[in-house]
Amino acid sequence: MSGPMNGPEGELRNVLQSILMGVCTRCDFVHGEALRPSGNACLVQSGASYCSSPGAADFHRASLNFYFPPNVSIAGRVWKSGCTEWHEDVSVLPTTVFLRAELAHQTELKAAFAMPLCKDSRVIAVCIFYSRYALPSNQQMEQTCLAIANEILISMFARSHLDPGFRFTQGDHNMVDVPPSKTGASKAWQRCQAALDQRSDRSEEQMEQIIKFSKGIHFFKYITNAQRNDLCKTMQHTVFKRGQIIMQGTNLEQHSHVWYVVIQGRVDMCVRTHAQGLTYRMCSFKEGDTFATSYMKMFITGPTVAAHIEAATEASCIVISIPEEYRNEFRTNTRPLWYEELAQYFHTSINEAAEQLGMCMSAIKKICRRHGISRWPHRKLASVNKTVTMLQGKIASAEDETSRAALRSEAVNVLTMKLRLTINPSYLVRDETLVLGSNAAD
Repeated sequence: MSGPMNGPEGELRNVLQSILMGVCTRCDFVHGEALRPSGNACLVQSGASYCSSPGAADFHRASLNFYFPPNVSIAGRVWKSGCTEWHEDVSVLPTTVFLRAELAHQTELKAAFAMPLCKDSRVIAVCIFYSRYALPSNQQMEQTCLAIANEILISMFARSHLDPGFRFTQGDHNMVDVPPSKTGASKAWQRCQAALDQRSDRSEEQMEQIIKFSKGIHFFKYITNAQRNDLCKTMQHTVFKRGQIIMQGTNLEQHSHVWYVVIQGRVDMCVRTHAQGLTYRMCSFKEGDTFATSYMKMFITGPTVAAHIEAATEASCIVISIPEEYRNEFRTNTRPLWYEELAQYFHTSINEAAEQLGMCMSAIKKICRRHGISRWPHRKLASVNKTVTMLQGKIASAEDETSRAALRSEAVNVLTMKLRLTINPSYLVRDETLVLGSNAAD
């Protein structure tokens, strides 16, 4: 981000710069970045950063290419939750947890701690600090970072025109925000619920009410009427209590071929990235959203990552069991298809991807258009991967640190190109000018 360092925005940027430097130097972090909201759409780099190693500088330079919408990656989650996050080693995490994992691996960044700067319960900025070492979650270290940051805040606010109401906070991980339900209060749902409560021997009239309601659910959008009717025959309704574990990584088979649709309340996907780490909410399923065990496969990528799905509030859900004869039509892990699942097939041709996903070409092209994919990236991705492999070989055989550093910078450039091919286009910076909210530092 560019612009003169004056006015409230410039003063806040100077404050953030001092905080990044102070926390990094006193707590042995090699990189600190501060991100600010651009309206309500996303977080962007604020212009304040601290780098004490060439790898950190490369990582920050590459990071200027990305936006962070709400709940996307560590930055987006901390922005929306107002809570801190600590991860032992971000370089080994799936991109669904940390978008820039490959960049962190290439630049030798590992542990990460993120904390929100708040004013009147509103997150004004998110600061993230990175270490060159893998460090387990440490409450004492978190409190030390927060104390140092707030100490610098108070000192600098005394010399500035900024509102002294800013504070770095740990946040309340148990606080849950749920919008009011429209579907759950509708007469159509009330009639459907009454019919679903009749567990067996449903009348034609009851089946009609269930089928009628199902036509408004996205889950049924791409199946035949005959399949819809059969699924509605065994459809059930259940209510989960707040905090109830609906499914977890240890019992995936138990829930295999069972899908849930949220009618009222909120259900969360929760992930612990290391055995001794804390559990964080990765994403939420609200009214009309679908979830199943297969969604956890997008987050569980290794033995250190554990995931479960729990009811964040009392949640009313439809339960859909898929009989064996229809399972071929439900090969995708997510409905509607998540960009992250689609991206898992970018290394294949679009024809192979359509076949593995159980979709026709017209359907997969329509999904690509919806996600902003103008051209299937298979060929470009193969070329980029080949270049990355070649550069990594050269880095391993380089004879001096100067040569290695130059090759690492080149590898970061190529990895950035790879990420621009593979991650959601809505996360990519396309314009040079990024606009922060005009009242953010008032």
